[in-house]
Amino acid sequence: MPDPPPSWPGRLPAPSPATVPPQPLPAELVDATGALVRLTAPDLLSAPPHHLVVDDGNPQMVQGWAGPWPLHQRWWVGEGASSRLQVAVDGGVALLLLAREGRWWVTGIYD
Repeated sequence: MPDPPPSWPGRLPAPSPATVPPQPLPAELVDATGALVRLTAPDLLSAPPHHLVVDDGNPQMVQGWAGPWPLHQRWWVGEGASSRLQVAVDGGVALLLLAREGRWWVTGIYD
């Protein structure tokens, strides 16, 4: 059986998020020392994620994560480099995060 065709660059693996908030929710992703996790390159994190705080809520422990995946945008969009990251937190909830302009945003919820 032949190998499946490669995915498009920047495409997220299935499944897609079930819920998309009307506006992205601000989030802070921190490492085990409490420092903010940043992108050091479009596909590299400064440290493994440990806790996630969404919209000034309670910290949730990160149980697992995948990515980041850089977004390949057209030059005329003018939004700068962005990447996506999937995180699973306490309670079995998974979130799709977007890194843009030095911060994280929740753009999808897998429920």
